[in-house]
Amino acid sequence: MSTKHISRAVIIFFGFFLYTSCKSLDGHSNSKTVEEYFKIEIIQDDEVIPISDNTVILKKEPFKFKVTLTKTTDIYVSASWDKYYFDYSDSMNIFECNDEQFKGCRFVAVKTGNQDKFNVNKDLAIGNGNYQWNWFYDESMDWHRFDSTLTVKDGVINASMSVENIYDCDGRDANLEKSEYEYTIENIDNDIYMVFATSHYERGMKHPEELQRERFKIQFRKQ
Repeated sequence: MSTKHISRAVIIFFGFFLYTSCKSLDGHSNSKTVEEYFKIEIIQDDEVIPISDNTVILKKEPFKFKVTLTKTTDIYVSASWDKYYFDYSDSMNIFECNDEQFKGCRFVAVKTGNQDKFNVNKDLAIGNGNYQWNWFYDESMDWHRFDSTLTVKDGVINASMSVENIYDCDGRDANLEKSEYEYTIENIDNDIYMVFATSHYERGMKHPEELQRERFKIQFRKQ
């Protein structure tokens, strides 16, 4: 092969490398995702609010997470004021944990907190790395965490999580006044970093396999 052809091959290779590298950083999906197991959308004023550059901008008014579960029955959720989950590398398994005290760990089943059945209080619980939640549907159970309007059609679970209030777990742990950790969405002052993921586990696996991860920041307009 001539020097000219070698140079051209090198340019093509690095061009492709740079393209795929940049592509993996674009959007809010985990670059490892091959299949879509779930979809998250934000609804406000009966409209889907676009997510751009990992950010969705909302009014300080009630909104909904529209959740479509196509190839899974549950997703793990982090809603936080910080980026402990949000900045976790796409190249790493967010379900991997190698410390008995969960140091450095993210989604671990035993860390999952409780939420209302059928989301009756319409509150979004927000907490640091010690907190996570699981939104699920199990047809053998007579309750779930989503709004009561959940439906299943052709094996696809269509659900929503309405948000009218904030429950600040960090504020509660800091012994703030109740009005400072339980309040309506109109009184929110900070961005919320959201991370969603689903996994696969079977006997013999050291850690669950991460199948899909989505993340975005909810930014609220200044009044």
